[in-house]
Amino acid sequence: MTYIVFSFDTEDYVNPQAADGILNCANILKDEGVRGCFNIVGKLAEALVKWGRQDIIDALKYHEIDLHSYAHSWHPTINEYTDIEDFEEAKSRFFDNEKKARAITSDIFGVDYFPAACPPGASTSYVAHYGYAEMGVPIYCGDDLQDAVRGRNVWSCNILSTDYHLYLDRYLIGATKEVLDAKFESVAAEKDVYVLAHHPQMAIIDEFCDIVNFFGKNTPEAEWKLSKPKTKEDTAKFYENFTYLVKKIKADPRFKIVTYSELADMYCKDKRTLKIEEIPGIKAQLNELFFPVTTPDSYCITDIFLACRDFLLGKASHECGFVYGFLNTPYAADKEITVTVEEMKESAKAIADVGNYFLPEKFTVGSYDVGPADWLRAALEILCGADKTVIKPASWQIDMDQFPRVRDLNLKGSWVHSESFEDKYITDRFRLQSWTYRLAKGTKRTIY
Repeated sequence: MTYIVFSFDTEDYVNPQAADGILNCANILKDEGVRGCFNIVGKLAEALVKWGRQDIIDALKYHEIDLHSYAHSWHPTINEYTDIEDFEEAKSRFFDNEKKARAITSDIFGVDYFPAACPPGASTSYVAHYGYAEMGVPIYCGDDLQDAVRGRNVWSCNILSTDYHLYLDRYLIGATKEVLDAKFESVAAEKDVYVLAHHPQMAIIDEFCDIVNFFGKNTPEAEWKLSKPKTKEDTAKFYENFTYLVKKIKADPRFKIVTYSELADMYCKDKRTLKIEEIPGIKAQLNELFFPVTTPDSYCITDIFLACRDFLLGKASHECGFVYGFLNTPYAADKEITVTVEEMKESAKAIADVGNYFLPEKFTVGSYDVGPADWLRAALEILCGADKTVIKPASWQIDMDQFPRVRDLNLKGSWVHSESFEDKYITDRFRLQSWTYRLAKGTKRTIY
């Protein structure tokens, strides 16, 4: 079974005529009894009221309403205003914007739960991951954190990240029914979750409003330019193929159309408890590959680290909850160090409160400084019965080759950002959260 999500980045608050694209998609789906997921920009919700489009607001009430930031590409964007050293200040700025977006959207559409949030273009921010998770949003859709196997789910910074696997905007204008048939034969064979993304305005107009008006800087509202319309032929072709695709997927028993809320119910509701008797098996998996564990349950590296701390303090189980990575590159031992069980237990007392915030970059064990990965590997040895163990130089980082988009991420110079955007912290700190990444229970751990 492949789960299909129809996800709409509903964002154009500049072009009133483009709003018809929202209504068209909403109605086509409803006619087939299918609920789509409409990720609404706060300023667009306000614009729909200003434009008198109660018809669109009413039509969307059949569907799932999700978040897509307050102002999308209006500067400063999420990345721009969170690219600062002080995480608490960055998160405060995020909440100022995104809680406002939530309140506006909730008021206009009459909903109080948002199952997903979508970052505006090229705006991957570790602050947004943590912030939306604290706001009670379980899924971050269209994210840069992608796994290379079967479109698997990946958790990061306490929120489930899903990819946008196929953008329909231009694809459906150029595709034939034969191309669509062949494409979804491969989807059924290769993917567990497959997200079809569309910007509703792009069936009506020929260019994104932010490229026309917010390319690197803000155009004052009085000077906003309207995007050119698509040809009638292209618009008609899009909706012909969109209708065909919805009917095709709905009728195929290999697919099940779901919303983000349904994905959250499937993947985000289970409580996870790590028990001390699981440690030998977890240690074997980490010795094989320093990477999130999927057996007997889904555990990120921070889960395992905090569990080892609890076990050294005498507890028999650890309730997994919110986790954090690092704000700065963690220390790693550069020589062999021998530590004893007594020294490790004593060090665990000193780090008893780290579970509620970012992990420290360095610890003291006995008379030595060690890094978090050093400490974790030593703790696993001690918990498996060793009286003492030798810490050997090794990398703290997980295998980032399995997340190539994050490994190679460089947001500096992206079209959506202003020239003043420096990317001092956003990209590097997203990689520093890798200890919070985890995969679904029972899934394959490698792409190789």
